[in-house]
Amino acid sequence: MKYVFLFGGLLIVFTACRQNDTSAGSKKVYGSANAIVTNQPNHETASKGPLAYGPDVPKIQDGDTIDVKFDVRHQLFHISSTVAYTAWMFGDAVPGPVLRIRVGQTIRFSMTDRSNDSMSNMAMHMNMMPMPHSIDFHAAMVNPEDKYRSIQPGETINFTWTANYPGVFMYHCGTPMVLMHMIYGMIGMVIVEPKEGYPGKVDQEFAIVQNEFYLKKQGANYIPDTAIARLKQPTQVTFNGKVGQYVINPLKVKAGERIRLYILNAGPNNATGFHIIGTILDKVWLDGNPRNELAGMQSVYLGPASSAVIEFVLPEKGRYTFVDHSFADAEMGAIGAFEAQ
Repeated sequence: MKYVFLFGGLLIVFTACRQNDTSAGSKKVYGSANAIVTNQPNHETASKGPLAYGPDVPKIQDGDTIDVKFDVRHQLFHISSTVAYTAWMFGDAVPGPVLRIRVGQTIRFSMTDRSNDSMSNMAMHMNMMPMPHSIDFHAAMVNPEDKYRSIQPGETINFTWTANYPGVFMYHCGTPMVLMHMIYGMIGMVIVEPKEGYPGKVDQEFAIVQNEFYLKKQGANYIPDTAIARLKQPTQVTFNGKVGQYVINPLKVKAGERIRLYILNAGPNNATGFHIIGTILDKVWLDGNPRNELAGMQSVYLGPASSAVIEFVLPEKGRYTFVDHSFADAEMGAIGAFEAQ
């Protein structure tokens, strides 16, 4: 819509952009009922809800209220064929599961701290004890002292929150020391779609979380080291938790397809310059909000806890490497490939 003004003899034309449901004027839900903490674990151990592990992207579930459940576990996790450590994880992997919802949906969330389920492996416990844990959803607008409180091993927390803004958001453990919990693996992604979905049609979708590991050798395996984490000197940098996994098993697409990539830099410390060799990023929605659109980008720069939705086309058959263009990070594992057939 255009508005024309005659001001001081000058003809000035202003263009007003139509706001869709991603606008700040959409109805918001602030806060929710108090969280409930019980001293009993969930009877069901399986995760529940519109969840998947990257690079897979889960399907949206219909309904105003969505039940979501995943638990905290301590277990051995391999970031490469030669490096393993006892991770603190949401669900069954590092990073935790990708949650996909829609603006306006209310999430009924439940989580049990199951860090006491593996007492036989004492190397996984700080001071030989299971650990309290919590979860902080960046997509929520709630009282953190209530919803993001720490729970003890064997306890369960239940709370609700409503998605007010579209985007790609982070979740992580917020229990002090937060840095320690994050480098142990307690990170994940939430995709919040606009009410009518993201604009445009795509042929394939993928989700990638970039994160840093700070590990030192301890016996046959490794252990996270907060001292080098404080110095921001990672030992490995990965896409979806494993060093160079998409070099070995590239993501399969077709030449000429439109691809949508949800990408999150979980940090916890360093920035990334995500780049795909051989193509241009047609659309980049910073933080995953379509109102924050850039076009024709060679790379997208993301600080810790920053994200984007990226759309692009791979023009012909071939192998297209993607990297953190801070090549020190690429050398430490932040490298993968698309194979266009």
